[in-house]
Amino acid sequence: MSGVSGQGKTTAAVTAAPAPAAQWAREICAGLAALAIRDVVYVPDNPLSFVLRALGQDHPGIRTTIATREEEAFGIAAGLYLGGVRPAVMLQSSGLGNSINALASLNVAFEIPVLMLITMRGGDGEWNPNQHPMGRAVRPVLEALGIPHATIESDDRAEEDVRRMGEQAFASRHPAACLLARSLWSPATARTAS
Repeated sequence: MSGVSGQGKTTAAVTAAPAPAAQWAREICAGLAALAIRDVVYVPDNPLSFVLRALGQDHPGIRTTIATREEEAFGIAAGLYLGGVRPAVMLQSSGLGNSINALASLNVAFEIPVLMLITMRGGDGEWNPNQHPMGRAVRPVLEALGIPHATIESDDRAEEDVRRMGEQAFASRHPAACLLARSLWSPATARTAS
């Protein structure tokens, strides 16, 4: 691709290589791949962009589908599972609040497994006060629905935790969740692969 400079000279456009994905996100995606998850449905969220970048760089065979709301994401995932595909749903903690009824009355009630990756908002360092209430409620809500969960706080156990929760979900035919702690994507701890 070329462009024209102000003096009539043609110059080559420089395309920078994409930044490598954060190591924690790469580990999470390796866990998804090991589980034979080939479809990830998500509602856009800034921290999830790290996972999406890792999927694109390391696992282009895993298809991603954007949902407009979290309830829709769980409906799409249920259809994928009933069609023979192992799905994952990515959402932020406040989105869990939006989807409680769909999750409880569809996935839990009809034993339709799904692995959830939930970015945790609220708590220390959260700039948006609207995120605090649901951030505090995620674990109690999951426990009330009987949904097992693991919190991922670093890249050293991320793949293992994703695999463990996914295996539990698909073996039990019940949803399970990985809670992605804010320490993963905070500037001080978000490391990239070398």
